[in-house]
Order: sequence, then C-alpha cells, then structure tokens
Amino acid sequence: MTDRDLTIKTDDGKELECTILFTYHYDKNNKDYVVFQVKGTDNCAAAIYYPNENGEGSLEKVESEEEWKMLEGLLEDYLDNELDNEPVNCEGGSCDGCNGCGQ
Repeated sequence: MTDRDLTIKTDDGKELECTILFTYHYDKNNKDYVVFQVKGTDNCAAAIYYPNENGEGSLEKVESEEEWKMLEGLLEDYLDNELDNEPVNCEGGSCDGCNGCGQ
C-alpha cells in the first residue's frame, strides 16, 4: 500500500480499493477534500477529509451542490493536465523526453 492508496468502506460494508488523485483545501469553507478513483474502474469520487492525530483521518460525504461543482471543476482540470502529460512517441524505445514512461 502506498501513500496514494485509500480503502473506502461502503454503507453495505464492502471495501473498495482506491487511488487518491489529489487533495484540496477550500479556503471559502475551510474544508479539506480528497478526490479518488476506484481501482479497476473509471469511477471517480470525492469526500470531505477530517485528519486525526494518527494521520489516518475520516471521510464524510459531500452533499452540497456548491461543493460538487467546485470539485467537478478541479477534477476536469486535473484530468486535462494528466492528458497533457501523457507519454508521446515512446513506442520502440524512442522517447521525446516526456516524464511519463521512465526512459
């Protein structure tokens, strides 16, 4: 497990393994958010994050429309940035110097 991994327990007790895409502190309401993707799917979700003393913290559902709109905008920006940084021409061992493939 890495520091980008997150295990979410659903209301029915099922555990979902997720990857943290990014975190965000919203000054307007002084809340911290975590945006994550369920591993093996294209499903992304978000939650309000409340840190605790041992560094694990707890999550709460995002329920306000204003918060969802803000988070959706941030996710769109994140995904656009990820697409801009995808490896280019890395097949066959030739690389254009991107940082995506490790060559």
